[in-house]
Amino acid sequence: MATEPVKMALETAEGSEDEPPLDVAVITAVGDLVLEVSHGGETFLYRVSVASLTKTSSYFKNLLEGDFDEGIQVQRKLKTLDRNKIAELPYDALPLVKISDIGRISKVNTIRNLVEDFLNIVHGYALPKPPPVSNLANLANLAIVADRFDCLPSLIAADRRLKFIQANEKRTNSGPDSEERTRQKLLIGILLDHSPWISISSKRLIICGSTCWKVDAVDDPDAALWWDLPRGIEEELVCRRNYLLETLESLQSHFLKLYTSAERQCKFGYYEASLECDSFQLGQMLRFFQRINTLRLKGTLVAKRGTHAYSGDIERILDALYSCRTSQIYQHSHCGLRARLIPLLEALHPLIRQSQVTDLGICGDCWRLHRIDYAWTLAKRPVAWGGGKLGSLVALRRRGGPGSAACLASHARVRELCMATERDWTRPGSGEENEGE
Repeated sequence: MATEPVKMALETAEGSEDEPPLDVAVITAVGDLVLEVSHGGETFLYRVSVASLTKTSSYFKNLLEGDFDEGIQVQRKLKTLDRNKIAELPYDALPLVKISDIGRISKVNTIRNLVEDFLNIVHGYALPKPPPVSNLANLANLAIVADRFDCLPSLIAADRRLKFIQANEKRTNSGPDSEERTRQKLLIGILLDHSPWISISSKRLIICGSTCWKVDAVDDPDAALWWDLPRGIEEELVCRRNYLLETLESLQSHFLKLYTSAERQCKFGYYEASLECDSFQLGQMLRFFQRINTLRLKGTLVAKRGTHAYSGDIERILDALYSCRTSQIYQHSHCGLRARLIPLLEALHPLIRQSQVTDLGICGDCWRLHRIDYAWTLAKRPVAWGGGKLGSLVALRRRGGPGSAACLASHARVRELCMATERDWTRPGSGEENEGE
């Protein structure tokens, strides 16, 4: 168990008597090093063990045992210490190392407890009860600090032992998470290898969009790391959302192209009646797409010259498309957009609804194990996708274990649809081509 933090007055590095003394938090009573940690105008001292730091963190191993001047001086100082009396030595007799960057954490009242929790984990000690990391923002900040000093395995091991993530899941409110909480969960999932949070949170951002991706968004260099997700995740989310919007827009483009082509769509009745039916359905189709605001001569979902991409919730687009009504002329009740659109929407339904976790969100295991073959940002766009493959989406179920070849293959089916340069939504063999007869 860690000893209680001990407060002791020390002179500052400059030794000025006019400046207030600094507190020292004792992580281990037999510590042979003092860390001076500064952030946001605060400075705190921590008595720590060099052996514990270098064993769990490659950052500290390189700093304290490498060829840096600071490390060389520390090693020289350590050799002069009497190892049998380490616990009796005053703090100013120990080597001191200054740390001025603990990572892109959010604004906190004080960094003292955060850094102390981090160092206790590094040393293998317990945290206060209830642990402060049962708060989602605290856990995210702790993960950022651990990532900064390259000792995430220690935090992952502590999570498995002390159930930090599980404690946060129990505290989750019944309503949907805010974007910030969603991003915090995604960052924690990324850094602590917790795939469920990666998949669920990434899908939510892809579907709902982000304030960070809007045209008028302002970059804040002091924002916490979860507002600019690392390891290529932020770019991957934007990429997947843009391709999904393009996929939905291709639905209306498909039907507009069919009904403005020379090929007769209505197969019911005489030739003249079929022509009138096609013209009527085209007019109804244009009115519908304009009414739900997905078409202004050109689609409004994907960014084009002089326009911006749709930034709202994609589930609303799905709901709007579902609202398409049946329109008919000459009792042609099976003609029109709704009869042909709804089956396609039902196939896309599990892909888009947030409540259904499918391959649209990022699979943490495949991202970690097969990123080159899995990431949409690294993939080459397929030339074409045909509606005959819709069956694989309707029955979309992941087979095999997470990160397996079968798991990767199931993700590829969705990527192939969303990234295709051209999509033909006609379903061969479905009877659609004979619809209305």
